[in-house]
Amino acid sequence: MHKKVIVTASAIAAVAIAIVMLSPSVTQRDQTQASIYDYEIRKITIDDVFLDVEIADDNEKIKQGLMFREMLPENQGMLFIFDEERKYQFWMMNMKFNLDIIWLDANGKVVHIVENAEPCIDAAHTSQCTFNPDEPARYVLEVNSGFVQRYGINESSVMRILT
Repeated sequence: MHKKVIVTASAIAAVAIAIVMLSPSVTQRDQTQASIYDYEIRKITIDDVFLDVEIADDNEKIKQGLMFREMLPENQGMLFIFDEERKYQFWMMNMKFNLDIIWLDANGKVVHIVENAEPCIDAAHTSQCTFNPDEPARYVLEVNSGFVQRYGINESSVMRILT
């Protein structure tokens, strides 16, 4: 009987170790969710509208963007900052809410707008949720859907980074 208890305890310990070792996807998911809030916050204006924006300025932050978020508070957004002006394509995979997406040149002038961009249904339909600007941009601003219309943002609008 004593031998069976030792074997059972050893088996339980082995299973527990295996679970911990085989669960990096849970750890990675938790780290991804936690990293959502590791963005630097800065203040910008676009025309006369003040916003607090999270800065996505490296590959990891740019890839993560607003994915998996439940919502974006009013008067907040995410500002993607790139090293050079190019036609940066954006897609809405793993998004849970609609956005207005605003592309801006190196001087902060709006060069392209997509209003009410809808999330992807699934990976097979990415062409329906991928957005391409007409002009090169250095910045891309994502804000809640309706922002562009509510504040009259258009291609003569200008963004300024305040802090």
